Amino acid sequence: MRRQLMRRRTKVLIASNAVASMGWGLCWSYLNFRLYDIGASYQQICLMDSLAAITYLTSRLWGALSDYYGRRKPFMVSGFTASALPVILMAMLNDSVWALIWAYFGCCLAWAVAYPALMAALTSDPRREEATTIFTLVGNLGWALGSFMMGPADRYLGPSGVFTACLLILLVFPLVLLFYREEPLPRKPGSPWAYARSSISFRFKARKGFGFLLAGVFLAWFGLQWSSPLARMRFYDLLGRSKLVMGFLWGLSSIASAVALVTARKIVEKLGGLRTLAISTACYAIVMPCFALIESPVAYAVLWVIPIWSFFNLGYILSPAELTEEDVRGEAMGSCEVAKNIGVFLGIFGGFTADVLDRETSMLISAAPLSLALVPLALSWLAQKKEARALAGQVAS
Repeated sequence: MRRQLMRRRTKVLIASNAVASMGWGLCWSYLNFRLYDIGASYQQICLMDSLAAITYLTSRLWGALSDYYGRRKPFMVSGFTASALPVILMAMLNDSVWALIWAYFGCCLAWAVAYPALMAALTSDPRREEATTIFTLVGNLGWALGSFMMGPADRYLGPSGVFTACLLILLVFPLVLLFYREEPLPRKPGSPWAYARSSISFRFKARKGFGFLLAGVFLAWFGLQWSSPLARMRFYDLLGRSKLVMGFLWGLSSIASAVALVTARKIVEKLGGLRTLAISTACYAIVMPCFALIESPVAYAVLWVIPIWSFFNLGYILSPAELTEEDVRGEAMGSCEVAKNIGVFLGIFGGFTADVLDRETSMLISAAPLSLALVPLALSWLAQKKEARALAGQVAS
């Protein structure tokens, strides 16, 4: 009975992700190209994500507080509701580069409160690999729908109308989460602030290899963020700055990722999160420099729809869950978010390099951190295997 209840409330999280992904598939995609259209530099476009990443550095703290109280739902509902409200400013001030950047910063500030709790709740399902795969699957489909809407919405609603539509969709997300029925975990002893202070350190409530995982996460996201905004804008230029075609191809990429997850779910379950993350990072180390060299829009589109992202994101979500117990998983998810977003924040140098040198040269440089990320990810996997063998030996004896 308990297992059935876990799976039932996991479905609520999955359904909510479909709504959130559709909203951000429209909002975030449109925001990128809106900034480019109104004259933002590459550095400003990279700054949109990189500046917002500062807010996620608080993720470990919020994750630890959700662990302390043994509650996930209050953090999820309040944080995700607040994250939709700055979109109002996007609708009102859509001709200002800095207004759009700072409004997105506000969205991420609130998102950081909720996201570690959401991931901790999701990966606490007894069948977390299946749950996370389906969660990612519906997220890809929701993102595809949002991307498909970008071109028609821009044509018929205009910038203000597009952002207003995003706001309405994003407010449905926390409404769905109201139906989430959680079983609170035991509250931790002591005061919440004392427990939270313990999370601001380099000591982790996780198994061996977690520190290596954080290093790999940092390098992988650093390399990806260095080049991804530039790759999007290069593709946009190759397509003649058509939001209709760009939205269609972005949506097609998300659908390809969804189909790949359906067909490869058992492979992901067999490989585990850590190896899935390492393999997808290796793929990006090859693909991202290729985006700098291809001149044909058709060839670029073919490479664009290869479903690497869904495996990378799935591996990123599952990896910390493999190295932690449920009652401290919120802090672990938050720690990974901190490592990820330090890398994302430093990715601003990709935009700076593009403005100083050129876009394509900057994109080629991203291969270095993506390749280096494979070293700590391999070390984390080896530490995990060593600990598993040690535990098996103790049981056998």
